[in-house]
Amino acid sequence: MNEFILTTPEQLDEIVQKAVKKVFPDKQESKPQNVPDTCSVEQALSFLFENGYKLSKSKLYKMTAEKLLPFRYFGHRIIFSRNELLKWIERQTIPSSNANETLLAIAESARKKSRK
Repeated sequence: MNEFILTTPEQLDEIVQKAVKKVFPDKQESKPQNVPDTCSVEQALSFLFENGYKLSKSKLYKMTAEKLLPFRYFGHRIIFSRNELLKWIERQTIPSSNANETLLAIAESARKKSRK
C-alpha cells in the first residue's frame, strides 16, 4: 500500500528545514560562550584585528611601552581588557563630518590665506 502526500514546494521546504534543525541545531540558538574580559598579547592582537586595527606584535609592545594602549601587568605578563580596548578604539576613531562643516572649514582656510 503506497501512500502519496501532495504538498506545495513551500510546505516541503518548511518540513525539510524543521527536520534539519532537529538533527543539526542552529549555532546561533546555542548559549553564548562567556569570554573573559582579560586577554593575552596574542588574543589582544586578534581582537584588535577583528575590530579593524591590524598591529604587529612589536608595534603592540611599542604602544604599551609608550602607554598609548590600556594594559595591566599580571606578574611579569602584560594583559589587556577587551572592554578597555574597545573604549580605546572608540577614542581613536574620528567621526565623519558633514559636508557643510567641511565647506566652512575650507572657506575659512581660504580667507586666512587671502588675508596674508
